[in-house]
Amino acid sequence: MMKNAKIEKIVELYYKVQKIPYYYLEERDPDLLLIKNKGSCYEKHLHLAKEFKKLGIPVKYLLIKFDWNDLPIPKEIIQKRDSSIGLHLALKIKVERKWIYVDATWDPELEAIGFPVTKNWDGKSDTKFAVPPKEIIEYEELPAEKAKIKNLEFFDALNEWLETQRKKIKC
Repeated sequence: MMKNAKIEKIVELYYKVQKIPYYYLEERDPDLLLIKNKGSCYEKHLHLAKEFKKLGIPVKYLLIKFDWNDLPIPKEIIQKRDSSIGLHLALKIKVERKWIYVDATWDPELEAIGFPVTKNWDGKSDTKFAVPPKEIIEYEELPAEKAKIKNLEFFDALNEWLETQRKKIKC
């Protein structure tokens, strides 16, 4: 049985990363997450995986195929992509002999515009997925990124739109 202190640490790490604003970074470097105080699913979950492993928590990586159209993003932004199908990174961790899904992608402010955000997480059950999964591929180790980043016009537009939405929410 895992000590409550360890579960408290898992929850604390999760919320620390979740509250960092979602932002697609061109550099794709998880070490920049805390420096820039922003990052995408990639940076957020690689950082969380590293921190969970330091606690002795087994981690698996989930590559999730999804459709951007299933998210509350304006269609004119999604149309800037080559395809509406995307890949999302999340985690699966082992807590008290049970594997659970962990996804800290969307910052809490984005819940106000319809993004799935986990609140009041207990550290022992699944969080919400940031995207409705079409397919989930599980890895023990994350495969090296192969392709050059595409769809930069889309991600620039998405970043700008999310920043605008956060400002509206704060007003």
